[in-house]
Amino acid sequence: MNSDNLKIVYVIGHKNPDTDSICSAIGYAHFKNVTDKRFLFTPARAGALNEETGFVLKRFGVAVPNEVESLAATVSDLEMRRPVSAHIRDSVQALMLLMREKNVRSLPVVDDNGRLAGMVGLKDVAMHYMDSVGFTDLSKAPIDLNILVRTLEGRVVCNTKRQEHLTGKIHIASMQKGTLLNRISAGDVVIIGDQQDIQMELIRGGCSALIVVNNMPVSNDVIAEAEKQGTLLILSPHHTFSTVQLMTLSVPVEAIMQKKNPTVGLYTPISDLRKKVVESEYRSAVVIDNDERLIGFITRTDLLKPVRKRAILVDHNEVSQAVDNIEDAEIIEIIDHHRVGDISTVAPIFVYNDPVGSTCTVVASVMLLYQVNIPAEIAGLLLSGILSDTLILTLSTTTDRDREAAQRLADIAGVSIKDYGRELLQASINVQGKTATELIAADFKEFLIGGKKLGVSQMMVLDCKDIDLREGDLLEELERLRQANGYDLTVLLVTNPISSSHERVLVKGEVWMVEKAFSVKVEDGTCILPRVMSRKKDFIPSIGQALSMSRGH
Repeated sequence: MNSDNLKIVYVIGHKNPDTDSICSAIGYAHFKNVTDKRFLFTPARAGALNEETGFVLKRFGVAVPNEVESLAATVSDLEMRRPVSAHIRDSVQALMLLMREKNVRSLPVVDDNGRLAGMVGLKDVAMHYMDSVGFTDLSKAPIDLNILVRTLEGRVVCNTKRQEHLTGKIHIASMQKGTLLNRISAGDVVIIGDQQDIQMELIRGGCSALIVVNNMPVSNDVIAEAEKQGTLLILSPHHTFSTVQLMTLSVPVEAIMQKKNPTVGLYTPISDLRKKVVESEYRSAVVIDNDERLIGFITRTDLLKPVRKRAILVDHNEVSQAVDNIEDAEIIEIIDHHRVGDISTVAPIFVYNDPVGSTCTVVASVMLLYQVNIPAEIAGLLLSGILSDTLILTLSTTTDRDREAAQRLADIAGVSIKDYGRELLQASINVQGKTATELIAADFKEFLIGGKKLGVSQMMVLDCKDIDLREGDLLEELERLRQANGYDLTVLLVTNPISSSHERVLVKGEVWMVEKAFSVKVEDGTCILPRVMSRKKDFIPSIGQALSMSRGH
């Protein structure tokens, strides 16, 4: 099956992605593409890369996943067929035949460059046909000669002046010669039978064109006179009434089309598309590119079936951490190692939530279980996610399975855990030249627990003096975030993974939660916790327990 025809499934981590989030998305997308050919699994990210993750991707030569800002369905998610369109110079007759053949009620109209020129529908054809009841004058709407001949399936016998359009009034030679000649003016068009004498008089009288019906023979004398006077001679295979009818249908589509109709792009949200279709006179919308070229045509029928993006969530399962509009997407799997959050699905899905130190450990375990070949670069990424999320296998969340997976991945990637861990640590710890906003945002997560809204950031430093100098700015940023987003508590956990056996904490808001959870006293927005903290295993559970014991606080 051609991959272009496969449905995309985004494998995506949380907002403010860390290395575990990005690397597990890339690794799991690789695994799914090997084992499941129904979809095209595409790794994505829900925010900017931090420096550590950028280093990891560059170190192992893997492209940065595209950023996805929202999982709201867009026009690109629709199953669009190649659009049927009319050309501005097509005749109304050709348009009617096309609409009947394709069984459509309206069509977009394009110019020579494929750009959208307008819209035309059955109502426009009907209005034109009604307006053509008194079809007697072409002065305001000349007929293109090529279109006319094609519509009539006729033949040009003589056109010495190389006329391109028919103009003037239209007459039918159904009256006596004298009456007819008295009504003819120079430049008029006459529809006539085989009356040779009248044909000759009309040509000499300055008639611009004769349309001879029923394929009646035209004498050489008449042809010679027409060539001399520059009169256009056309043979029509149809009788008079049909010839007149077909002439009215020789008008170009451009003359009857409407120039206004809603247009959308490939990334227009489906919600906006629905509004435009409902408001459209043709109950449709035209899909165009940035150069206004036609690429699709959408009607109400195309919107009857629900349209949703598909996603696999890795390294999170909470709405507050997920990419925007996650509730509009079809979540087909969740791969995680955190507490169970608040994301719900309509249908049963596969969920693998394993309390290990890293989502990359979960992904690696699945790949090893299914005996899927792990390329060296993918092994390097998964190893990086494990080492990053466990602080080089030192955090309390680290399990034997993390250590075993890390060693197997290191062997495949051809690196030493100790040496590469030092590289990774050096790349991740860089506070110089960064603002307080950048430092806190680098690894910031939102939690809803016990009726409280928390914002918790975590950072590593090699020299605690860096934090001493920036403490005021960091506390100000925590307070700004708290007020701007309605957090009850904002926290920054600061860890020195080399020399410290404790956690320095900066807090703003309802600091009593930290005090009660860890039996400490917060002074001037800071405190020291007795051990290195994991957000998901140590800090958040302890806060949750304190809240459950203080319902009346």
